[in-house]
Amino acid sequence: MWKVDKGSKVGTTTASYVSALDWKVAELGAKTILLKNTHPSLSLKYKLLGYAAEGGIEKELVPETTLEAGEVAEFHYDRQWDRLVLQVINGSGAATYQLDYEGQGA
Repeated sequence: MWKVDKGSKVGTTTASYVSALDWKVAELGAKTILLKNTHPSLSLKYKLLGYAAEGGIEKELVPETTLEAGEVAEFHYDRQWDRLVLQVINGSGAATYQLDYEGQGA
């Protein structure tokens, strides 16, 4: 049976990193994440972490990067991971965001 896992989330950044998406992807092959800064003027920062095994070593896949107002960051992974974690934090202030994700696998 073909598995599809997808969704959309919205939120607001804070002064500390929080997990905007903590996604179990062990059963998925192709994975896509879109992160949009929906604030009209403030920036936000993000980083993407990967884990090859449950409870395993954290690997920084995308180092801290700034996303300006209205910009969209796009991530595609075919490589196998157990879990992907997208974290966000304030850039120039408490910015709002939307993230969409979809993964498919057998």
